[in-house]
Amino acid sequence: MCDIFALSAGYNYTAQDYLPVFAEKARKNMNGWGIGFFRDGQAYVEKSSEQVFIGDHVHESFQRLARVIDSRIIVSHISCRLSGGRHSAHNNPFLLPFLDHIWLFVNIGREVDIDHYQTTNEPRLEAEVKAARVFEFLRDELVNRMRNYPYASLYGVLRDSIRKLLSDYPGLYTFFLANESVLFGFSNFRRFLLLKKSETLGDILLVTSVGKRLSPEEWLPIRPEKKSLGKLMVIAGPDVLCMGDL
Repeated sequence: MCDIFALSAGYNYTAQDYLPVFAEKARKNMNGWGIGFFRDGQAYVEKSSEQVFIGDHVHESFQRLARVIDSRIIVSHISCRLSGGRHSAHNNPFLLPFLDHIWLFVNIGREVDIDHYQTTNEPRLEAEVKAARVFEFLRDELVNRMRNYPYASLYGVLRDSIRKLLSDYPGLYTFFLANESVLFGFSNFRRFLLLKKSETLGDILLVTSVGKRLSPEEWLPIRPEKKSLGKLMVIAGPDVLCMGDL
């Protein structure tokens, strides 16, 4: 099973203390990796189809990126074979511009029959993998709903878009969706671990799907309620602004 990681802070932060540990904890996933971040209002993605853990060491490029990337929001995905594709272009994160922002997306999914979804908007992601189709579906729903209800809250529109996704394409989803200032996290089957930590310049927030803590502190487990459609949270800077079950 793949794993995902996100960091959110009120200032540019280098996640060198956490990304390599994330890679080590997710070392059983051996089909590539990716890191997404923001700089000067633009989104960037670095990907590789190589194993994140080689021998007894985290991939050298992954470690280098963990040291040099500084961003208010960082997302990462470590792939398993079930995620589809063996080329780096097939790996998460993916990025798309819409609603006046550039968005990053990382997803873990199972039992999702969305391969033949055809987007109604441009651009289209070329990767023929489920995560790309899920991202396009959410983009289309968000754009169309905001066009019809321009004063609606982004949280409410995303919540309704996820409900439509689960209705049209039932399955198991765990994902992060982020622009340069806000991070959304959703899961209907995986547990998140969450930590708010004080650093020299201020607080940061860490969220991951990995089953084990990335540091000795007490991480808070976040699970969807059994009878709900899943749990959705909104994070800005080091704070969880909203968290609820669908």
